[in-house]
Amino acid sequence: MYGTSRQKLDSNGRLSIPIKHLQSFNADSATGTGHGVLVVGEDGCIELFPLDAFNDEIEKIFVTSENTRDGDTRRQLRRLIGNAYGVDIDERGRLSIPNKYRKFAGLHTGPIILSACGSYLEIWSPDTCPELLLEFLAEERIRQK
Repeated sequence: MYGTSRQKLDSNGRLSIPIKHLQSFNADSATGTGHGVLVVGEDGCIELFPLDAFNDEIEKIFVTSENTRDGDTRRQLRRLIGNAYGVDIDERGRLSIPNKYRKFAGLHTGPIILSACGSYLEIWSPDTCPELLLEFLAEERIRQK
């Protein structure tokens, strides 16, 4: 997955995933539904992993670490597993973000920034989004005119 886009969070905390990313989350192509995992990011965003990519990420931590009890590995596992929340993606490509995750990332009804980072998506509040992503969006808006 790649690219950055503006999306909207509705009043029920639902977010629509862009079609170009949806196939990474769709486990059932007949219904269009899929599954993902939300994780709090270290820098104030919410990370949204497709289920398979989340499992791969956990496996990398266990495989690359000789000692899963060391401090760094334990912090990574707590962040990924301890804060993980499974989400279902409906037939319209939407998922609901629980209130505690919205509060963590400062998300409110209205615009949000969705940035793809290879195997997962970052969900940002426009107020805390890195300037580089916002600058890119501004350039794209100018080019489309």
